[in-house]
Amino acid sequence: MNLYKYTIFSILLAIFCLPLGCEKGKRHLELANGLTKENKLDEALAEYTKAIEANVNLAEAYYGRGNVYLEQEKLEGAATDFRKAIDINPKYIDAHKKLAETFVKIGAPDDEFQKRFKAIENDPDNPLTYVELGVFYHKLEKDIDAIEQYKKALELDQNNPYIMFNLGVGYLDMGLYEDAENIFKKAIEIDPNYDNAYYNLAVSLHKQGKVDEAVKELNKTLEVNPKYSNAYVVFGLIKLKEKKFEEAIAQYNKAMEIDPDNLDARYQRAIIFALQKRYDDALTENMAVLEKNPKYVNAAYNIGVIYHRTDRLDKAIEWYDKVTKKIDPLYEDAYYNRAQIYSLKGDHSRAYSDFISYSYITKWRTGKDPAVVYKQDEIKEMFLQSVPVLKGQEKDREMELKSN
Repeated sequence: MNLYKYTIFSILLAIFCLPLGCEKGKRHLELANGLTKENKLDEALAEYTKAIEANVNLAEAYYGRGNVYLEQEKLEGAATDFRKAIDINPKYIDAHKKLAETFVKIGAPDDEFQKRFKAIENDPDNPLTYVELGVFYHKLEKDIDAIEQYKKALELDQNNPYIMFNLGVGYLDMGLYEDAENIFKKAIEIDPNYDNAYYNLAVSLHKQGKVDEAVKELNKTLEVNPKYSNAYVVFGLIKLKEKKFEEAIAQYNKAMEIDPDNLDARYQRAIIFALQKRYDDALTENMAVLEKNPKYVNAAYNIGVIYHRTDRLDKAIEWYDKVTKKIDPLYEDAYYNRAQIYSLKGDHSRAYSDFISYSYITKWRTGKDPAVVYKQDEIKEMFLQSVPVLKGQEKDREMELKSN
């Protein structure tokens, strides 16, 4: 019934949109789009508003104004406008994607869950309400719950590539790479220009070791969107695994030419510098990553590893402390590495405490006890042979889903 009323309302809007007003709205929209490209956001905002006043059924104007609000960090306004654009045109894929991006920026305080549940109660036939709840679950890494909500949304709108995309990312996060591959392919069948779907299809193939197929999808990503910088990051990962370091660096450089703030490219480049024993360069790169994003945990961890490898053990402890105390208290490898250093220093109490923390966290994550024995001679021998390597492959997963 609500759907029917909404349809009638939309028709009335179209009827009462006189030709002169509609044309005037489009002129304001074109002007606003030009001002946005010139980064004249306040002027663009005014023109988008004029376009909406002239034609209240112009989805592109709401979408454009939402983008300006998003750029200005006026997140509630952005969410409202993206919703309006979707109400007018439910198949407005870009508006769906921007709305999800806005939700992520807003965050997920407790009362937001109640709002989402209430929205579903009030409008149980609206697939977008389930998507919104799924996005919040996803942000909190509750992947199973997120997948459940995306599936419910897809039952209500079976041919929506945006919903399929979110479900695919949920599968990726769960390590269900074949399921992710299949759902991304379906999204692409419906929307052949969906760059994010091509990219994440490439990621799912890469995770399965289907490198040639992954390369093919990365190339398709760049055909659709030549500015898709993260495609070059994955190209770099492929070269890194082949130990073709200079070719990998060239790919990361391409990514940063397109997007100088691509932290994943800079982070991966730091890994190569460390592997080449260019430790000062690696430290500089990781520091630059943390300057932009202080919560980029693997960059902080790798700084600790570099100091660890170069026998600057007090500095290594300082950085492992930052990881476990300020960024991620469940980052088990930081405890393990710090325990080695305490053991070498003869501080067996702290070493044992860190090994216990490492053991508990590892068992919590994997369900299995780790193969760690607290014996000074064994730890010393292990340290002399090899300090644990950089966590490049661990970062692999987190980096590739960012493009969501």
